[in-house]
Amino acid sequence: MTNDNGLIDEFEKLQALKKEIELKEEELKSKIIELAQQKNTEILFGTHKKCSIKEYIKVVYPEDKILLANLIKGKGLYDTYSTLNYMKLNSAIAKGTIDSEISNLTKREKAFRLSLKDI
Repeated sequence: MTNDNGLIDEFEKLQALKKEIELKEEELKSKIIELAQQKNTEILFGTHKKCSIKEYIKVVYPEDKILLANLIKGKGLYDTYSTLNYMKLNSAIAKGTIDSEISNLTKREKAFRLSLKDI
């Protein structure tokens, strides 16, 4: 096993740093929201920037979506609220298991995904 010019180690460090930064960002967001609520305001100011804090309704769907999908289908709303599953379609196009008329409307490009695992 050789060390590939330290690239993997550097990538690993950046991934760890990214996670650390994301955690810190979430902590800061919570503190900012708490401060805005205490001050009863939607805008807080820093030295160089201002921060707008807007509350909104986040919809959380059930983990098992079968009942929801069946209900939407039963009420005739499926075509209105359904979307194309690009992940499944991408896989079918890449494997050549879909009609060529559909496949011919797309183009294929090489792309790379990197992932880290413990040795």
